[in-house]
Amino acid sequence: MASFPDCPTELIDSILQRLSFRDLLAVGVVSKRLHKCATPLCYSQIDLSIRRDNPHSIIYLCRSIFNKPELAAHIDSVRLRDGEPADGRRYCNISAIPKASPPRPTNKDGMSKFVTFVSHSGLAYADIWTEKLRIGDLNAFVALFLSRLPNLKSFRVGNLVVLPDPEKKELSKDPPTAARDMENQFLGKIFQSAIFDPSNHGISRFQYLEHISFPWSMTPWPGKNPDFCKPEDMMALLSLPSVCSISGWCLNPESLPFSWPVGPPELAHLTSLSLTHIHVDFLAQILERTRALKELRWVWKHTPDVDPLNTDTMNLDRFVEVLLAVQDTLEDLNISVDIICPWFNPEFQNLEIRGCLSGLRNMVNIKRFKAPFGLLLPDWDGQRDSTTRRLEDSIPPNVEVVTISDDDTNDYLPFTDREDEWPKLRSWLSETAWKTTPHLKEVRLFLQKSSDAVHFNRLDELEAIFKGIDLPHKLIHESETSHRWDWDM
Repeated sequence: MASFPDCPTELIDSILQRLSFRDLLAVGVVSKRLHKCATPLCYSQIDLSIRRDNPHSIIYLCRSIFNKPELAAHIDSVRLRDGEPADGRRYCNISAIPKASPPRPTNKDGMSKFVTFVSHSGLAYADIWTEKLRIGDLNAFVALFLSRLPNLKSFRVGNLVVLPDPEKKELSKDPPTAARDMENQFLGKIFQSAIFDPSNHGISRFQYLEHISFPWSMTPWPGKNPDFCKPEDMMALLSLPSVCSISGWCLNPESLPFSWPVGPPELAHLTSLSLTHIHVDFLAQILERTRALKELRWVWKHTPDVDPLNTDTMNLDRFVEVLLAVQDTLEDLNISVDIICPWFNPEFQNLEIRGCLSGLRNMVNIKRFKAPFGLLLPDWDGQRDSTTRRLEDSIPPNVEVVTISDDDTNDYLPFTDREDEWPKLRSWLSETAWKTTPHLKEVRLFLQKSSDAVHFNRLDELEAIFKGIDLPHKLIHESETSHRWDWDM
């Protein structure tokens, strides 16, 4: 009987694909042939929990692919998860991030090869990149690692990489860094170089990169020099030839409309887009280039201390107008509002909401829809007539799953008293849902930890809304480990 190492390569590959990473490592030391079969699978999906004070896992990966460049061709997925604090909790504010003091890498770690590659690239930021590598900067090493991956298809990264230089500020004392003073880090730089710089710099062109995800920075301010902060960074990602999904954020251009650095891209493959902070007119120029967008998540963020384009006025009519560019393809729509009272300013006023979402009634292809209570009820002109403010007037007609969020941002939206909103939900479900949304299959209420229903233990009142209504429903609580930058619905 033939031994396992003597089996056909196709059979060995099929079996090895079902093994865990640890088992693959064990198989790889059995024989040279199994080592050759297991190596591509060991490197195909990089999934690491990382720390800013100990970037050695990334440094070792860099050393491996610089010593054996053929290994880089096997890597098609990279996920770098936040590994601090130890219990996995996300940071609630910048001051919670510990100051990193990573050990300095040496020539034994491969520094001589790293420095040679960067210095020979001819890039304008080569000197500062080298300087950051010498001190063990995590962001610099992640950029170095990515720059050598020609077949990368998926890249997902957490806060620790994109916020390498957090500001230690005290609330109500020091203002956050203004947009004009921010500088992107090396990930944004290498993607811009890959797309916009035709010179022979040696950085991967990311021809096969399909999925990119990075988080919005921590509220209420993005810290000093967050990565991917420049609008040109987002333009570079959107210009990737194979891009299918992007989840992230960037600051707005100094003025709108903007000009694409090397001409507008044809976003023929982009099907999923999750964007935070960007102005609705910035969003408009992106959506008009798409051809097959199915999922859109837009988080409108009021950040007057950071970006002057994001004012205290939200124009819902303009947003609906912008959606016309994708009305033939859009199936999932998720709208959120993220508001932080700037530095606890006692003069901070409610948002000015203009228009309404009634135009969504014309979006006949939307099957999944999520929005906060405060944006679904029209009439922001001071009228609270219960006969005119109907929830169903802002819900797409052919929707199958509706998620309504009851979150703390409603505190800054006019007329968002829960006592007024909840009866309108029941009125829609019990009286008109059968004809205004005939394909409705499920209703979800997404409750943040700070929502009134959770804080004052009023969940029974929410359950009472659905009493006697023959329609599945869920009350979804924001978990302790949820990330705002995930597509959670």
